[in-house]
Amino acid sequence: MVIVLLGPAAARSAETPTVTFYVQLVHGSDDDTPPAPEARLIGTDLGRRLHGVFRWKNYWEIKRQCITLSAGKAVRARMSSDREVEIQLPKPEEMIVCIYVDGKLVRRRQQAVQTRFYITGGDNEGTESWFIVVRKDKPGNGDTVENRNMLWPAGLPEADQKN
Repeated sequence: MVIVLLGPAAARSAETPTVTFYVQLVHGSDDDTPPAPEARLIGTDLGRRLHGVFRWKNYWEIKRQCITLSAGKAVRARMSSDREVEIQLPKPEEMIVCIYVDGKLVRRRQQAVQTRFYITGGDNEGTESWFIVVRKDKPGNGDTVENRNMLWPAGLPEADQKN
């Protein structure tokens, strides 16, 4: 007969909820050619958000990572050779997102975990932009340039053209 006793530490670890985030590195440009062989157009949900605010014709997902962490923990992920994102979960309902470029902290934001998207970025001499997106919902698989042109012939979602 084997008796296993679980102490308070084991009980706490079973109760510790985790939160999953999806992090995307996105490249915005007017070019119809993907900026990298593995790049794909972003999904329609994120596309509506970006097309409604920014001027680029195409938004290419360069990299996607899935990050799972629990309260009191932090994870830092490399998104490109020069960009990293760190997500901290100081409390179950609160997150801190830090963006690093060339190892230097360039953005830091604290917000509710339930916030739909965290989007930040910068530009490269006005010819293109990059974005890091942190979200809880799983991103869509993207689209083709042809489908995007059928959805948004003028480059913007119809709902956003009214503004």
